Amino acid sequence: MKYDMVIKNGTIIDGSGKQRYKADLGVKDGRIATIGSCAESEVVIDAEGLFVAPGFIDGHSHSDWSILVHPTGDSKIRQGITTDLSGLCGYSAAPIYTKEWYKMLYVRMTVGWSMHYAAAAYNWHPLPYGREIEVDWATLRDYLQKIEDIGISLNYGMLVGHGSLRYYAMGLEARIAWKEDLDRMKEMLEEAMQQGAFGMSAGLSGCPGCWANTEELVELCKIVREYDGVYMPHQRSSRQAVHLEETIRIAEESGCRTCMSHTRLNQQTKDILDNARAKGIDITFDYFPYPGSIAGNIVYMLPHWLSRHREDGFNWIIEKLKDPSIRREFVERDYPQWVAQQFSIPGQHTHTFQSDNTPQPKWGSMQLQSVVTTRNQKLIGKTFAEIAALKGVDPWEAWFDIICEEKGYVRWCELYGESSEDMYNEEVEWQLRVPYGCIESDSPIESPRGVTISSVDPRSYGTYPLVLEEYVNKRHVLSWEEAIKKMTYNPASAIGLIDRGLIKEGYWADLVIIDPNIISTNANFKTSLELSRGINIDIYPKGIEYTIVNGTIVNEHGRLIDVRPGRVLRNSK
Repeated sequence: MKYDMVIKNGTIIDGSGKQRYKADLGVKDGRIATIGSCAESEVVIDAEGLFVAPGFIDGHSHSDWSILVHPTGDSKIRQGITTDLSGLCGYSAAPIYTKEWYKMLYVRMTVGWSMHYAAAAYNWHPLPYGREIEVDWATLRDYLQKIEDIGISLNYGMLVGHGSLRYYAMGLEARIAWKEDLDRMKEMLEEAMQQGAFGMSAGLSGCPGCWANTEELVELCKIVREYDGVYMPHQRSSRQAVHLEETIRIAEESGCRTCMSHTRLNQQTKDILDNARAKGIDITFDYFPYPGSIAGNIVYMLPHWLSRHREDGFNWIIEKLKDPSIRREFVERDYPQWVAQQFSIPGQHTHTFQSDNTPQPKWGSMQLQSVVTTRNQKLIGKTFAEIAALKGVDPWEAWFDIICEEKGYVRWCELYGESSEDMYNEEVEWQLRVPYGCIESDSPIESPRGVTISSVDPRSYGTYPLVLEEYVNKRHVLSWEEAIKKMTYNPASAIGLIDRGLIKEGYWADLVIIDPNIISTNANFKTSLELSRGINIDIYPKGIEYTIVNGTIVNEHGRLIDVRPGRVLRNSK
């Protein structure tokens, strides 16, 4: 056989968790044709001293909009990701009302970086970029076809967001769905599943998902089950047993395969999950390895009576937040009630706080990352606790003032650790020891070129190299075989991909070739902040020598190659 590509002398870690071995790989027509001794071909990669693994599968991504800006998949390709699944946390770029698509983006701004990709699409104040995206789709079929027409460098699949379904069925109403609402959601969900969605995501800690009761989610997941899809919930809380038990109930009653998004288990919740799996319930979880996230934005802190005005834009909200009486009610009444609602399960569990335990934002962990005026530029990189001390005011007042001065266009990162440079975290180490978990990035495709540079998420650039550097090579928490399995086969099984995630004859040749001696990440919260501020640094990882998608090289020794071998993946059930 004459191969299109031969990878010689490499050490194969096949994704199954089995022991590594030496062998050549022969690639033909985009698939792995031979594992063993291979004849020469026109393209030969000498992988002596290198590991050859399946391409990483990012089963929790937020690239809905950024893939249209960066179809070459820059930050994902350079860290070895070959398949990206988006439409997570309850929101998806389709279905959408074409003429009013921007309203859905206001709702989606519960995750802060959405504003930057909306800016690319809408030439939206205040970012200085022209319009890059023409929003000309309505259905999931239209959206996926648009991406296919553009051409992409990595494989791409979608979930449909429960929050999107609920928004278009009943707006932002704070109530349990009526029968006609649920019927409309079912109709939209079934259409999306028929058009290729791999399942449904949910965002139950934010609006509008937090108003859904368990029964609504069970009924929708029954539709997903009919198409052998997956349910991926951002739970009301990943740390409380009552919310894990709700997810298990949904999985059991619907029969739907379930993967819980960016979940942090403890011993109690792990025991509950282990017991559910022992009963035959098909449920697992994913998590990102960074001790923090860049998703801080005004909207997720707003009480419902304010947040439901998101579709009108920020101006109305900002005017209200200038009022001292509104601020007082916000702090004393609205914010605690809103947090309690996020932790409650409508019709089943009401969360309450003791009067001496009123919830407060973690001001000491909220580091200001992005503003648009010059007056607050000097505060970037400081926490709101530090900003409050500088201004001599309460942290709430500092937050309100900056929000109003920036007209709502403020972003911060949430730091869980004590350092913005040392990315080791004991809690992450604990999660990594659970054998059935999946590693994910919880981030969009980004690039130092264009709109995404204005608000950089380190997880977009360094998630998988971080695990391999810190927890495999340095701390030996996992073997290479165990880590690669969590990055490949485990997420492929959760999503329902049948011919990716393993090095196996007949499978697609999605591959990453790694130098195990130098693998490292340059992406941490310090470097991401510096890049966001315009400091010219290299945030890409080291040691990802090749990324190969469907048999075509798209990254060679850290150089992106502008070819588009990626495929739009569709659920075929």
